[in-house]
Amino acid sequence: MNASHWSEVSERGSVRALRFAAWAHRHLGRAPMRVLLRCASLYFFAFAPGVRRASRSYLERIWQRPDARAALRRAPGPRSVIAHIYSFATSVYDRMVVLGGELDAYQIEHDRSGEIFALAREKRGALLLGAHLGSFELLWYLSRKYDLAINVVAYFENAARINGFLDSLDPGTRVRAIGLDPSSVRSAFEIRACIERGEFVVILADRVPPGERARCAQAAFLGASAAFPIGPFELAGVLDCPVSLALCVRTGEGRYRTVLRPLRDAARIARAERDARARELLLGYVAALESYCTRFPYEWFNFFDFWCESSERAA
Repeated sequence: MNASHWSEVSERGSVRALRFAAWAHRHLGRAPMRVLLRCASLYFFAFAPGVRRASRSYLERIWQRPDARAALRRAPGPRSVIAHIYSFATSVYDRMVVLGGELDAYQIEHDRSGEIFALAREKRGALLLGAHLGSFELLWYLSRKYDLAINVVAYFENAARINGFLDSLDPGTRVRAIGLDPSSVRSAFEIRACIERGEFVVILADRVPPGERARCAQAAFLGASAAFPIGPFELAGVLDCPVSLALCVRTGEGRYRTVLRPLRDAARIARAERDARARELLLGYVAALESYCTRFPYEWFNFFDFWCESSERAA
């Protein structure tokens, strides 16, 4: 969480954290775990200055928007930063509980996500553009309860290790990880095959992968220009499938809301129009993401200098 670039934080640490959380949950239970999460939040606030600065910078941008102040509840300060870190810690804990099979531990409210079920019944795949806002792992809940095949595309050093961890929690899971390799077209072929099988592909589109400095686009986000990966939006141009924003945000202790917002219907796009349509789709995604950040400010988990890194990429 103190890395100069977000990708320097290996997913190996995430797996260790999830395994420890699983052990603690089994042996301690929910109430003591909440106390442990608060202690962890205070620890990171005290000893992770990079996390503290990034959180404060982001929350101050939110505070500049009058329409977001009610959700933020207070002017940014130490309490707000601790609340932001605690929200992230809670997300890690909740995803572990759900991945461990305790599907009834949470109340899930659906905000138009029923459209996913309609596509599944028709055996039509879709591209779901997510973000580091809320807990995309709770899509596992949908896959398990409604028998949906969901493939998560992300920058994993070793996607096989992530899949192995998912299998260890539930050998029957239909959530799979597809490792994103910017230097290879293999990921693109895997994604197309998933869509053609009528499965869902989730890409977190709010971070530029390492090695993709030349393949990012600038867009206005929370009052300043920021870099976003153009790849997911270009990919949408060659896939004849619906494209939607997909999120799962925490609305309270033990309560989540799945969100689906269509960004584009299934359509074939002429090659000459793909660049312009990719840019149009990216701007629609960024506007929708900004809207949900202002509604759920403590749920966006990019604990690095998002705007500074964007400026460096543009230089």
